[in-house]
Amino acid sequence: MGNKSIYFFSGWVCMLWLSLAALPQAASAQDWRLSANYNIQSVSLNYVPNRTYRGDIGAVSKGILEFELERYLFYRAYLAGKAEFLVHNQQSLFIGGPVNYEQFNLGALAGLQWPKVGVYGGVKLGGVWDVRVRATSPTNRNQTWVAPEKFTGQFTTGFTVGIKYYLLNFVRLQAEVNQTYNLPKNIVPQGSFTENPAFRSFDFNPVSFSVGISIGLPWSRPKKSEKRTKTKLPPLMRVSSVNFSSPLKDTFVTSEFGPRWNSEHQGIDLNAGLRDNIFAVEQGIVVKAGNGRGYGKMVRIKHSGGFESVYAHMSRINVKEGDRIRKGDVVGKAGNTGTSSGVHLHFEIIKDGKHVNPLSYIRF
Repeated sequence: MGNKSIYFFSGWVCMLWLSLAALPQAASAQDWRLSANYNIQSVSLNYVPNRTYRGDIGAVSKGILEFELERYLFYRAYLAGKAEFLVHNQQSLFIGGPVNYEQFNLGALAGLQWPKVGVYGGVKLGGVWDVRVRATSPTNRNQTWVAPEKFTGQFTTGFTVGIKYYLLNFVRLQAEVNQTYNLPKNIVPQGSFTENPAFRSFDFNPVSFSVGISIGLPWSRPKKSEKRTKTKLPPLMRVSSVNFSSPLKDTFVTSEFGPRWNSEHQGIDLNAGLRDNIFAVEQGIVVKAGNGRGYGKMVRIKHSGGFESVYAHMSRINVKEGDRIRKGDVVGKAGNTGTSSGVHLHFEIIKDGKHVNPLSYIRF
């Protein structure tokens, strides 16, 4: 690929990076996620061996440190910018090979995330430089590193696709396949009477594979927007049989009751921090405490007057079915279980078997 391709990829990377800041506030509970990832990348070579080389030619694997900033658009969709640095080049138990080099990439990604699994794809722009090839002495196995002839560095472009698996809300495993263009070719190591390089010539294979672990910090602390405070609320209903209170302290609505994304949102989403206490909104009896489809860990409480309340996506449940609950008792902790991209509380009120708008009974 020539200079036009490099400019094309550069434009895409820059535009997607800039779009992260320009996007409107995300609707999901997880608006941002900043992650640090460490991957071991496996790189293959096409080479002509040097028969005078006295060492072993092993696999090429390198340690890559990544920093990724994700911006969530909806509950499952996000855009991300990523920077990659090769930080672990020399020989160790898992890292090494007959070739050392320096590498840096900037990338832009788009992905989808489910409760445990995420998939993504994107483009990269970067460079490879300071290539060194392992060499040995003609008389022994003492190893040195030699530079190639007529090579200083090269810009690269590429595509990437990957999959992520969430062990915890903050920890995930990931695997990635990269297709890189414009990699160095026909690299010829310098030779001498005292150094025999591993290869007479070699090329980098454009396809590489990496696996690693990521430690991430998701957050969502948006301020109450003027638009939200001006939203027309339903009439506040007072009934003699119940008097509901808020299930969370210092919270606000992040997603309202009613039509949403071509489906019906049967409750409201409330802003919460991980492991925040969730309180029973009224006295009653626990009729469900366990996993619900899409709800993750959830609690359902039956109240008087035909009312029920539902608390979903919890990280921990503190009650069991059949428990008699007083108003204000802690029923669990806020979390990110079920179909959720971030920590929040999905809260429902049901009247005579029909979902009703919680804002008709509670003001947040």
